[in-house]
Amino acid sequence: MRTTPMLLALATAVFAAACSGSSTDNLEGSSSNVGDPNDPNNPNNPNNPNDPNNPGTDPEPTALDDRQVDYNEALRTASLKLVRSLPTLEQIKRVHEAGDLAAQKAAYEAELDAMFEDPRFTARMIKWWRDVMRQGGGADGDQPSRETAPVFAARMVVEGRPYTDLFTATADTCPTYDEAANTFASGECNNNVPAHAGVLTNPGVQFQFYSNMAFRRVRWVQEIFTCAKFPAEQGGTPTKMGAGDYTNPWQFEAVTGGAEAFVNFQDTSSVVCANCHNTMNRIAPLFANFDMNGMWQDSFQVQTPASPDPVTSEFSHYLRDGEPLAWRFGKEVTNLTELGAQIAEDPIVHECAVARAWNFAMSKEDIVSEATTVPTKVLQPYLDDFKADFNFKQVLLSIFKSEDFVSF
Repeated sequence: MRTTPMLLALATAVFAAACSGSSTDNLEGSSSNVGDPNDPNNPNNPNNPNDPNNPGTDPEPTALDDRQVDYNEALRTASLKLVRSLPTLEQIKRVHEAGDLAAQKAAYEAELDAMFEDPRFTARMIKWWRDVMRQGGGADGDQPSRETAPVFAARMVVEGRPYTDLFTATADTCPTYDEAANTFASGECNNNVPAHAGVLTNPGVQFQFYSNMAFRRVRWVQEIFTCAKFPAEQGGTPTKMGAGDYTNPWQFEAVTGGAEAFVNFQDTSSVVCANCHNTMNRIAPLFANFDMNGMWQDSFQVQTPASPDPVTSEFSHYLRDGEPLAWRFGKEVTNLTELGAQIAEDPIVHECAVARAWNFAMSKEDIVSEATTVPTKVLQPYLDDFKADFNFKQVLLSIFKSEDFVSF
């Protein structure tokens, strides 16, 4: 049917009125009768859906509303996760025969407390951190052990130490674990760093993630401890550049680029490289002094993939002269100790830690590779508790005691 200018104008006016929230008296049912207390659009109607103070009707029920609390099922699930074994018959009876639901809850939580002190929990945390950190394997010749970072992280959990020690500890950052005796043995990393900074200076980490320009080391820190891939920062108004938009808060020209650069980080022909690299290039030089065996040297030990042959990296390969190193925009650093302090203070790092704890308890896949993110509103109660003392063990225990975990 042909649309006349008059009809088109009328349709446009109706659409504009609908978008603006105004009423049109010529449209049947669109006006509000302010004199009718039962009119849902009447501002004096206590059930007015447009009133922000009106809670409205109850949301539609979901599958979550059909769940029932089952402490015996929770016991079985927790035992398999925390100590990698089914609960004993005695444990099952203590919960099942405790009495009413409140008594079963108390019995379940008592069993849970015991699991968190069980030697098998220590071994479980070591295995879990191996998986999270993508680390594992003993020393071999000049190659350092890749066990010490996961063991250090597990020790932090088991002993109830602050999670921030992962980035700020200056001693005992390469411990070992005797499974037979269920004991940790203190150990120094001894890889010549000027100052240790938790797992950031761990030789096994630096060995395993050795790469051109130390970018794999930066990616490891980003994905493991912020639960997100690069780009890591966005800020300001997006600027159209080549094949995309530039969204990083740092000045675009801060990264090296152009025909004379070894690597043109200002390229925009397929993607806007600087969106990632204006952050990455401020962190990577801090890791560039570790050689391929994770030992700290007095100069850069990584290579820039120049054509036709790689060359040893220099600061000028990353950033133009005068540009600062930094964890994030406005968070400038000069060494790994300062980097560790900035990471330890980052709210995104705190939320990532709690999200990993939640996903572990709820049998979710890796939060980065499988994109199993958790809404902040779900994590908020645990995140608030976590920020009080950064006790990862207590947050994990709280999640296993939560209504979400014990409901099926």
